[in-house]
Amino acid sequence: MIDVVRVLLSVAMLGYASWSDLRTREVADRLWLAFGSLGLTIDLYGVVKGPMNPLSMTIPILIATALSFILGYIGLFGGADFKAFVVLALLTPYAPLIVFPILGVTSVVFPLTVFSNSALAGASIALVALIKNLVAARRGMQLFRNHESESAWKKFIILISGMKVNIDAVRGPPFQYPLECPTEGGIDRKLVLMPDVEDDEAATKTFQALRDAGVTEVWVSHTLPFLVFITFGFISSLLIGDIALWTLTHIIFR
Repeated sequence: MIDVVRVLLSVAMLGYASWSDLRTREVADRLWLAFGSLGLTIDLYGVVKGPMNPLSMTIPILIATALSFILGYIGLFGGADFKAFVVLALLTPYAPLIVFPILGVTSVVFPLTVFSNSALAGASIALVALIKNLVAARRGMQLFRNHESESAWKKFIILISGMKVNIDAVRGPPFQYPLECPTEGGIDRKLVLMPDVEDDEAATKTFQALRDAGVTEVWVSHTLPFLVFITFGFISSLLIGDIALWTLTHIIFR
């Protein structure tokens, strides 16, 4: 029964968080506080009233917190993503026993399986972006016009991380950020691999400067609603198992 409660609470939290992330790219802190408190209460109940070993819950929570902090520090995680993984570790520190995954493999530290599956889902967006950009090029769009001097590796990263769109269709922050900016002379433009998603004002000014320079098509980075991928990672971990770990043990190192 406790595992059922853990799963239901996790799905409810991630479902609402994903909806909010898709709509506004923000999630209210009260969501994490509420579900974090429930998760902590269930963990303490499991230790005091049940057969749970404190280490079996403490270690996954500490690992999830440390990993999320590191990824947030280097800029790969947003604040909501960090909080989601920590709270999710409180709610489900171990693989629930009510579901047996298809692959039959999960990490001993269950939050690592959730993270692994989430990362795989997020990485798939790179393939989608690449295909869309190549299709656009085939239809006649000049992807790197005015960027001929940029290196090949830089262009490739842009191909898998951004999309070239009509500047009149730009949605702007917090949904889109410029992957290029005008040079000081205003004639040429340079590609930007890591847009500053913390500075919406600067992004808006860059888009306006590009419009003023007569640019009609611009490279943009779509901010990923990563909470959606975390939700997929959690559900797939329950139903399928650890995809990366299964691949390593059954295919690569077989």
